[in-house]
Amino acid sequence: MRFDPETAERTTLGDTLEDWAGWLLADPDVRGAHAFATSWQDRHGALAHDERLIPLRFFTLGGAYEDDNLAVKDAAQCMRIRGPLAQTLYRLPDGAHFQMSSTPPASDPDLLAHHEFDVFADYSTVLIQDDDARLGEPERSWFDLLVDDWINTAPGIVGIGAARPFKVPFTVDVRRTPPAEGDTELQQADHVTQASLAIPSGRLLISSQDFGDEPRIPLTPGTYAVRIYSHGLNTLSEDALEGEDRYHVVLWPTTEDHPAQVLKRYHETLPGG
Repeated sequence: MRFDPETAERTTLGDTLEDWAGWLLADPDVRGAHAFATSWQDRHGALAHDERLIPLRFFTLGGAYEDDNLAVKDAAQCMRIRGPLAQTLYRLPDGAHFQMSSTPPASDPDLLAHHEFDVFADYSTVLIQDDDARLGEPERSWFDLLVDDWINTAPGIVGIGAARPFKVPFTVDVRRTPPAEGDTELQQADHVTQASLAIPSGRLLISSQDFGDEPRIPLTPGTYAVRIYSHGLNTLSEDALEGEDRYHVVLWPTTEDHPAQVLKRYHETLPGG
């Protein structure tokens, strides 16, 4: 069995040790990096038994077998470095865009992943959805409710409102547990909504309705509660073209049904309608 530590892909090489040896010896420079490993050892000396070479830019992402792209690290540390990449790429189709997670703050052990990016809010609407779900052409009333409350749902989809029909900043946090009791951000945000979302594909997509090249966020397949905190709604310019509005999406696994609801309503008419 051949295991790729960057993608978690496994390839069966045969049923016997002879099968594996035949596969390796058929092209030792490519399949065993024989020539490169020998050259490295001649220049830098042999690695210790618990050391490995790891690329600074992963090979899957275009990194090269060159000295300035490789570092010597403890074997266990190499697995910890590559693990998040393998988890990210494992369920994605070839050519898909993806969002790497930054390291969650050490002070919040329940935070599994953190992402920041901009999303184009076409018609002041953004879809938080399973990658395989499609909205189709719902009734006008579906969008009317979305305009009124900035929240509505369809199978595999949570639709939310945004203040401006431009690219707006999103932060996405995936947690083990719900936000704490006495959620301080709920008090600080201008408008807060919540709903359940089924993500059977294990890929979360946040996009406008035209499904562009937005990155997919890998998640454990299942059902999640989604809470959306909208901030900065009072910063819009008079023509509503400029502003410092921002959106924080928090997800956590749930076995409960969370109907689409407004947890905190903005004190004025919601913009963007």
